[in-house]
Amino acid sequence: MVDNSARFRPDHDDVFGRIADRYDRLCDVFSFGIHRLWKSRMARQIMAEEGRHLLDLASGTADIPCRLWRRLGSSAGEWRIRVSDVSNPMLAIARRKLDAIEAKVSLEIQDAGQIDAADGSIDIVSMAFGLKITDRSRVMAEALRVLRPGGVFLCLEASRIVIPGLHRLYLIYMDLCMPWIGRLATGGDASAYAYLLRGVHEFPDQRALARELCEHGFEDVTFESLSLGIVALHRAVKPTS
Repeated sequence: MVDNSARFRPDHDDVFGRIADRYDRLCDVFSFGIHRLWKSRMARQIMAEEGRHLLDLASGTADIPCRLWRRLGSSAGEWRIRVSDVSNPMLAIARRKLDAIEAKVSLEIQDAGQIDAADGSIDIVSMAFGLKITDRSRVMAEALRVLRPGGVFLCLEASRIVIPGLHRLYLIYMDLCMPWIGRLATGGDASAYAYLLRGVHEFPDQRALARELCEHGFEDVTFESLSLGIVALHRAVKPTS
């Protein structure tokens, strides 16, 4: 079974290649700019972890690595940061953004479900808003494989508002308004928002995703609901034994 909530197949639809040059603006439109706060929170969490070897999966235009690099300041030289994605056009935008802040990171074309890294070689694996468009079982298994014992997997993803009635209203808003906003913002490219809508509806809630992480072998799994639970930041640790 393929656990891809959005049912997205990059080999069939190069939607991210088509919208790469406006992807950052679309994130602002779709989230009313709140995604900036969520990603900053994730960057702070990465800084708080032990270890200095980071692999950012499904990095897109490198929003998380850019935020991290700005915060690291003089300690940036201690880090090894790898930025990966399956989309060349998205990584091209990432390269320009990283060059603008003189970030010394490596960029890699990489499938998050088939990571090019040795077992136990990475301290921190991060992923923001990519788990719902990938096979999350494969991603979790690969993250567990490449992390060193005690290493950390951090995942920022769509979740469930903790107030049930409010979550139902949120889904109604997404179903009614997002297609109109999406058409205007993307020039009618339905793929750009169809995957988002499917992912929001079908992705596991905070507790269910935490259970999946535990089932895949992680321990000390915790999550933090952000903006009432519109998204959640999960943290999972690879066992030391």
